[in-house]
Amino acid sequence: MSLLIALLVFAYARPIPQAAATGLVPTLPAAAAVSLPWPAYGQSAIGAVGHGVLASSGSQKSAPMASTAKVITALVVLKQKPLQPGSQGPAISLTDADAALYEKYYALGGSVTQVAVGSQISQYQALQALLLPSANNIADTLAVWAFGSVDNYLKSSNQYVQAQGLTDTKIADATGFSDQTISTANNLVKVGELALNNPVIADIVNQPEATIPVAGLIRNVNRQLNQDGIVGIKTGNTEGAGGCYLVASKRVVSGHQITTIGAVMGAPNLTTAMVDSRALLRASDTGFEEVVVVQKGQSLGEYTVAWGGKVTAHAKENISVFRWKGSKTKFTTSLNPQETPIKKGSQVGTVEVSSGNQKQQVAAVLAQDINAPALRWRIFR
Repeated sequence: MSLLIALLVFAYARPIPQAAATGLVPTLPAAAAVSLPWPAYGQSAIGAVGHGVLASSGSQKSAPMASTAKVITALVVLKQKPLQPGSQGPAISLTDADAALYEKYYALGGSVTQVAVGSQISQYQALQALLLPSANNIADTLAVWAFGSVDNYLKSSNQYVQAQGLTDTKIADATGFSDQTISTANNLVKVGELALNNPVIADIVNQPEATIPVAGLIRNVNRQLNQDGIVGIKTGNTEGAGGCYLVASKRVVSGHQITTIGAVMGAPNLTTAMVDSRALLRASDTGFEEVVVVQKGQSLGEYTVAWGGKVTAHAKENISVFRWKGSKTKFTTSLNPQETPIKKGSQVGTVEVSSGNQKQQVAAVLAQDINAPALRWRIFR
């Protein structure tokens, strides 16, 4: 008898298996396609800060990018010579070589900003001359000042674009005057996001005008500035590239503030590129939506208990995201094995949702109690 009792006690005392979890991945219905007024020429793309490239049209094959390349010049110079917001930075002394650059680009019919031998211009003022009137001579002046030579600049700039994942972009000069300086509309949207994330560049491209030494008043050639929320970024126009426009606009859609970025390349002229880009920006508002991707009470998985039965784990709250229609939304459901008994409403895991630059998480809770096993099961399992 004592042996039997000992066996029963041993059987009863064995550890109870944890309730095992099986998670579910929520799914979303397919979103309606976004219709945008894409230009019939060249290539175009639309994106947003924190969302990357959202949609594009055209071949997306590398093509001349004209003066939009100067945004990359500014980014690479600032990487080499960082400048704090509000600072003028070091003075750049202008020499005979800088005067020769002015004469060179003036003779070629390129955009220039007047300089004088022996004068000085701050780094910030040079960036203003680069990005507002699109001065080709200042692009080379900055490249030589920051890197010692244009060749050194080209090496660094091509390393930079590759490091940023701009695999369709190749830099052959600091100005974009060369048709060998190429990119795609998709890559330009990414360049625009990099520029807007740099406070110095974001500040300058949103300026309608500035005053600098020797040249005096210089004006932003982006004549759409401050229309439709436009805050920059850069125009471009050469015979080989046609009209190119990289543009950013601060917009409010469904109560959310977004900064949309558009890029148009290969337009018949700059005016056409600017008009068509603006139409894209306006139409892009319809591409965003706020959608509930996880609903309160939605099943996120279930627990199976060895003594029979299953219990659902569900979302404690809603999760809604503001996103581009049809963009990827990633769900990660994590349910942890549980000791029993455990009460209804207990947190047993989480579901995390990632969409663009948004990441949200809510608790997964039990829909009902998980009771301890009966005495008979514990003994005779």
